[in-house]
Amino acid sequence: MTLQPAGATVTPSERTMLTDLGGRHHLWSDEAEPTTLARGSENTTFAVDGFIARRTTDVEALAREVAMLDALADTTSVPVPLPVVHRPDLGVLVYRRLPGTPLLRRPDRLGARVDRVLIDVLRALRRIRPDPPLVVDEHPNEAWLADARVDFEATGSYLGTERAAIVGVFLEEAPPPTRSLRVAQHNDLGAEHILVDERGQVTGIIDWTDAALADPARDTGLLLRDLGSAVALAVSAGLDGPVTADERARIYFHARCKWLEDVAYALEDPAGRVAYLESSGRTFEHVFGGT
Repeated sequence: MTLQPAGATVTPSERTMLTDLGGRHHLWSDEAEPTTLARGSENTTFAVDGFIARRTTDVEALAREVAMLDALADTTSVPVPLPVVHRPDLGVLVYRRLPGTPLLRRPDRLGARVDRVLIDVLRALRRIRPDPPLVVDEHPNEAWLADARVDFEATGSYLGTERAAIVGVFLEEAPPPTRSLRVAQHNDLGAEHILVDERGQVTGIIDWTDAALADPARDTGLLLRDLGSAVALAVSAGLDGPVTADERARIYFHARCKWLEDVAYALEDPAGRVAYLESSGRTFEHVFGGT
C-alpha cells in the first residue's frame, strides 16, 4: 500500500461514501473532512473525525480480520483496533483511531518493558479461534530469500560497498529449511505498527490486515529488525521457551529479508519514506552483525 501525504485527495465518490457512512451509523457529521492515509491496489484507508475507515476489494479477508479483532479485543489488555462498523456490502471497516505515534518515528524505541506487552498480545492471538479462521501463509523460506535478492538489486547504490558485501554473503547462504509449524501471527509487526505515547509506553498495535498462521519467526524477525535482539529473543522465549540455535537462525533470517524489503520500499519514495530509511541506517549493524 502506498502511504499518502497529509491531506491527500479524497475522490468525490469516496467522499460521498464516507458522508453516507458517517450519517447512517452516527459516526461523524456531514461536515467532517476525511483524509486519505494510504492507497493501494486492494485497500484505501481514510481518517475521519477520530475514526479510521478502510475500504477493500477483498471482502473475505476483511471478514477474517473483523472476526479476529473482535476475538482479540476480549483476550488481551493491549489496545487493538476494535471494529465499530463492518459493512461487507461496501467492503468497509471502521474503528476508532488509537492514540499514540508509530514507534518507527522514535529514535529511542525501548520503552518500559515493551517485550511484555508484545508477549501479551501475541500470546492472546494464539489463544483465539476466530470464525472465519486465519489463513495459512505458505510463503516458503526459499521464496523469502529470492525476494530478498530482488530487493538487494534495488538497494545496491544506497548500501555502499561495505554493507553490500555483507548483505551479499547472507544472500549466498542457504535459507533455514521451511518448517510445518504454523502459529497465529500479526505477520507485519514492524515498528510502524506499534503505537507509543511520549514516554514510550505502548498504546496500541495496529494494521492486522496480514495476520495469518505462519512460522513464529516471522513476527520475532521483524521485532529483531526494528527493536534489536534483546527484545526479539525475549519475546520468543516468553512465547515458546528457551531460544534454540535453530530458532535464533530463523529469526535473523527473517529480520534480514525484511530489512532489505523495507529499504527497497523506502527507496521507491525516499522523500516520503524518510523514517524507513533512517530506521534502516540505525538497524543495519544489529541485523547483519550478529547471529
